[in-house]
Amino acid sequence: MATRHLGPARELTVRSADRTRLHVEVRGPEDGPTVVLAHCWATSLASWGPVVRALEPSLRVVLYDQRGHGRSQTPITRAGYGTDKLADDLCAVLEATVPDGRRAVIAGHSIGGMTVMAAGPRPAFADRAAAVLLANTGCTRLVEKSTALPLPGALGRLGGQAFLRATLPMGPANPVSAAALRYLVLGRTADRRARRLTTRMVHACEPVARGRWGAVLASLELAGPAGRITAPTVVVAGAEDRFTPPWHAHHIASLLPRCEGVREVPGIGHMGPLEAPGVLAELLEKLAADHLGAAPAGA
Repeated sequence: MATRHLGPARELTVRSADRTRLHVEVRGPEDGPTVVLAHCWATSLASWGPVVRALEPSLRVVLYDQRGHGRSQTPITRAGYGTDKLADDLCAVLEATVPDGRRAVIAGHSIGGMTVMAAGPRPAFADRAAAVLLANTGCTRLVEKSTALPLPGALGRLGGQAFLRATLPMGPANPVSAAALRYLVLGRTADRRARRLTTRMVHACEPVARGRWGAVLASLELAGPAGRITAPTVVVAGAEDRFTPPWHAHHIASLLPRCEGVREVPGIGHMGPLEAPGVLAELLEKLAADHLGAAPAGA
């Protein structure tokens, strides 16, 4: 397994279109084929850590904290939230880290995948996207299709809306909250490290930002932009994902002009980068080899 991505990252601050500060980290050789990773709701770029550690050391890896997460700036008003802002942020990161004339494999997990889909029609994205990986994500009907809350019909939809929009602090981590998170977002066989990191990141997320992004998810509609991603794309689903069940992966695949396949991974829930890092690393390396000319793993 590769280990050269474990050293100190090169850190930079990128300003989005509305001047929001984004924390960005770059690992690996500056002249290497580039992979850009966008993380999920209520976590941080650290959620990609197991995947980064599994990647070939010849790859250049760009990660950033979504606004309102990790070390990036939290918008003060509701105007700072929305799928257009997610697209602005990703395009700003791409323009700052992927030089003109070069391209990258761009991957998004959960809201990171929604970020990628929102950016699909943008020239800055299209010019730099050699290939795309979408993991544990959806573009529409999130509350309707979720199985996270075992409530029937309208009651389940109302409960899902309330859960996503909640801005209450979660309080200190404890066995009860850890068990609830495990049920909501992890598969039955998730290991202790995945459980601990999920709990730590979610509890560290600022509650107002978490709730405002949850409100964006509750009314998400990105089918149109998703259908405008012209780069070859692979979609990954967790067979036990309650938050974005496999229906979403197949629906997204039906919209994509150049879908290269849907990979449904048995035994994992919503946290693909923590539960199946080897699978995602393998897919990213293959996309880099096929579309950036990167050397295949082990070559």
